[in-house]
Amino acid sequence: MKRHLGERLSALIDGELSDAQRERVLAHLAKCDECRQEAAALRLLKRRMHGLGEAAAADALTWRLLALAPASGPGQPVDPATAGRHSAGREGSELHQRLTGPGC
Repeated sequence: MKRHLGERLSALIDGELSDAQRERVLAHLAKCDECRQEAAALRLLKRRMHGLGEAAAADALTWRLLALAPASGPGQPVDPATAGRHSAGREGSELHQRLTGPGC
């Protein structure tokens, strides 16, 4: 398939074109069935993607990742012997607060 509009078609669907660019793309769509079909497919894809919502990690995964963070801060080497252990008590709470901010 020859891509007549290329990136401009996605930009149209996403509302990223200037008025002049939008008018040129719409004029092309009025004459080109192939591009109209591609535009319809992109609109459908965007609706479906939007319908999926935000992805969120499960709490268990979040805590496993937090446990991998070194207690001394970012950029410090991790001790492989303790990297997989879950931080508990005050230490775990401090690590959680450091990574998520106060009040989280």
